Amino acid sequence: MDHLNLDKTTSSSLMLPKEEKERVVILRPNSNNLGRLLIREDTVLANIQGCACGRAQFTCAGVKKQWSVLCWGKQSDKKYYSLLVTLSTTFALSLIGTIFFCFTNTINNAILSNMVIRNNSLAYSMWKRPPVHPLMKVHVFNYTNWERVRDGLDARLNVQDVGPFVYSQHLERVNVKFTGDQVTYQERNNFKYIPEMSAGAHFDKVRVPNLPLLGIASKALALPYLVQMTLQSSLSTFTNHHDAFIELPVHRFLWGYDDDIIDLAKPFLSLQGKLNFEKFGLLVTKNGTVSDVLTINTGENNMNKMNIIQKFNGHEHLSFWGNPECNSIESTDGSIFPPALLDKNTTLYVLYANLCRRVPFMYNKEVEEDGIKLLRYQMPKDVFDSPKYNTANQCYCEIDSATCPPSGIVNVTACAMGAPALASFPHFYRADPMLRVNITGMDPKPTLHESYIDVHPTLGLALSGRSSLQINIQVKKPNSFRSLDFLDQGLILPIAWIEMSVEHIPESLRSLVYHGTYSTAAAQLGLVVMCIFTLIVSGFCLFFMLVRRRRKPCATLKVIPVNNDTKQVSR
Repeated sequence: MDHLNLDKTTSSSLMLPKEEKERVVILRPNSNNLGRLLIREDTVLANIQGCACGRAQFTCAGVKKQWSVLCWGKQSDKKYYSLLVTLSTTFALSLIGTIFFCFTNTINNAILSNMVIRNNSLAYSMWKRPPVHPLMKVHVFNYTNWERVRDGLDARLNVQDVGPFVYSQHLERVNVKFTGDQVTYQERNNFKYIPEMSAGAHFDKVRVPNLPLLGIASKALALPYLVQMTLQSSLSTFTNHHDAFIELPVHRFLWGYDDDIIDLAKPFLSLQGKLNFEKFGLLVTKNGTVSDVLTINTGENNMNKMNIIQKFNGHEHLSFWGNPECNSIESTDGSIFPPALLDKNTTLYVLYANLCRRVPFMYNKEVEEDGIKLLRYQMPKDVFDSPKYNTANQCYCEIDSATCPPSGIVNVTACAMGAPALASFPHFYRADPMLRVNITGMDPKPTLHESYIDVHPTLGLALSGRSSLQINIQVKKPNSFRSLDFLDQGLILPIAWIEMSVEHIPESLRSLVYHGTYSTAAAQLGLVVMCIFTLIVSGFCLFFMLVRRRRKPCATLKVIPVNNDTKQVSR
C-alpha cells in the first residue's frame, strides 16, 4: 500500500498504553491520495485536520461519510445471524424432505388414496364398469364312442377336446349399496361370442354327459329302493333325455336348453331355493346377474383392506367345510389387491365361488408387460393334491364319510345344487394318473393349463393373468338306473375346461398405470434429488460460516471518500 503514509514518531509519542498505541494512526497531508481512505476497524484516528474521529464515526468537513466492508473480516452481527437462520432453516427442511421422500411412500399413498372405492369417484366408475374385458375360452369334451362302450365294443370312453369357443366378458357391478367403509353388490355378466377367435361354430354338435340325469341319479342313492324304481320309470316314460349321454349344439349345452328332467325337478328345486335359472346349461348361471352377493371393504379407513371380501351371501365365512381356515373368505375377487400384501413372501387369496373356497396364489417371478414390470403370482401346483401330499387339504374331505377325492380333484358338490361336481386342472393335469387311464384322449400340457395373476407392484391392479379349470362330474348311481349300467361306479367324467384370461389392456387403464408407474417415480426421484442437493449446499455453507466465525478476523476495513486535502493512512 505505497499510497498510504504513517507518521510513526507522532504515534509513538502519544501517552497511551502499549496495546492502544498499536491501533493509533496519525494522518499527515499527502498530495498522492487516491480519493479513498482505508482504515482498520479497531484503529484510533488522531490529529486529522478538519475531521472528527472515533471508532464508530468518521466525518470530515465537506465530506459525506460512506462506510463499506470489504470481502474479508468480521461481518455485522445482524447480517450474520439472519443468514445463519436462513441456512439453518433450509438445512433442516432439506433434511426432513430427504428422509420424507426417501423412506416413505407419500406420493404412492396419495395416488392409492384416489383408488378408494368412493361413490361417484373415478375409481368407483372404473370399479362399477371395469374397462378390462377378459376372454373366456371354453373347451368341450366330445365323447366320440359312448355307444360302442355301452354296447361292449370298446372298453374305455374316448374324448375329443373341441374348441375353444371364445367369449368376451363385459362385467357390471349392480345393486350397489354403501355401508360405512363397506360396499355390497352383485355381478352382472354379458358374454359376447367372438367367432373369429373361435375354433368352431355355435351350432357344432357335441355328445356330452347327461348332467341332469347324473344329478338325479346321485340324489336317488339316498332314497328307498321302491322310490328309486318309480323315479326311474317316470324318467323313462316322461322324458326324452334319459340316456347317459346326449347330443346338443355347443351354444345350447353352454347357455341353456329345455330339459324334461329339470322340468320335473323344478318344484323340488324351487322349494329348496336352488332354482336360479329357467333353462339348464353348463354356464347358464354365469350369464346375467349372478345370484351371489359380495360385500367388500372400500379401503376408506384402511388401505390395507381395500377390496378384501367381508361377507359372502351375507355371511362372514363359508359353511361348506369342517375347518375355519377352509371356510375363510379373507380374499379378493382377483381384480385388485391391497398394495401392502404385495410382498414376495406373502400369499394372495382369490375367492372362487364355483369352487366353494378361496384359492392361494404364491409369488413366482417378475415379468414385463408393455414395458411395465409386474409381479407374477401362480396357483400352487399342489393346490388340489390329496391330504397325503398337501396336509392343508384335509378339511376339504367329506366329514361324514371321511373320504377324500382323488389327488388333483376338489369336490364342489356343495355349491353345484347337490350334483356330484368336481373341479381339476384341464385334462387332469397334476391329478391322479388313474383318471387319465379310465378315459382316453386326455393330453395335459403344463404351459397351457397353469393359472397365474400378474399384479402391478404399486397400484395392486391385476393387469393380466390366466385361470384354467376343468369341470367334471362323478358317476354315482343306484342299480335301478339301467341306462347308467355301463358306467363304473365312481367314474369321473370330464365335461369341459374353461380358461379366463386378460390379453389386452385398454388405453384408459394403460394411461393410469403409466402415470402410476413412471410419473410417480419421476416426481419422487426429482424431489429426492432436489432435497439432497439443497441439503448438501446449505450444510456446506452453514459449516463454512460457523468455522469462519470462530477465527479471529484479520481486518475489517472501512472506506470513506476524501478530498485532496485529506490524508491517507495505513497500518
